[in-house]
Amino acid sequence: MVVARVGVRMSSTSTVRIRVAVIAGVAVLAAFLVGLLLLLSRSLNPLEETAADYLGHLSTADGHAACTAMTRTAQAELAATYRVADCPAAVGKLLEPLTPAQQNELAGTDTRFPKASGLTGYVDLDSNPLGLSRLVLKDVDGTWIIAELH
Repeated sequence: MVVARVGVRMSSTSTVRIRVAVIAGVAVLAAFLVGLLLLLSRSLNPLEETAADYLGHLSTADGHAACTAMTRTAQAELAATYRVADCPAAVGKLLEPLTPAQQNELAGTDTRFPKASGLTGYVDLDSNPLGLSRLVLKDVDGTWIIAELH
């Protein structure tokens, strides 16, 4: 018994339609993934924003603004670490060993891997002149503030 094979050739119109459908499907999937990433980044963005603002205050040696972005406990711990009367003076001591160029470099420190768990948030930091690797933040009345420097 001999079986004949019947070849089915697709017309060029069918091929074009399939290509268009595949491209449209990939575009829809890409748009969905981009939207999902934007949604996730927006929910964590306040953590990175707080960290960047804090580093910006340090880069301009604005001790008052830097301390305002910290919990009272963190302010007291920083002052105790440097054996000074208050947090702004401690920020001055923290920055004392840095050159002006190193101090300016703080503002450009990249933040990475922000994550929140309940009322506590974490932001990892890239290499910076202070050697800080992570900021721990607390949500106080809907505002993220610095609780610990690591």
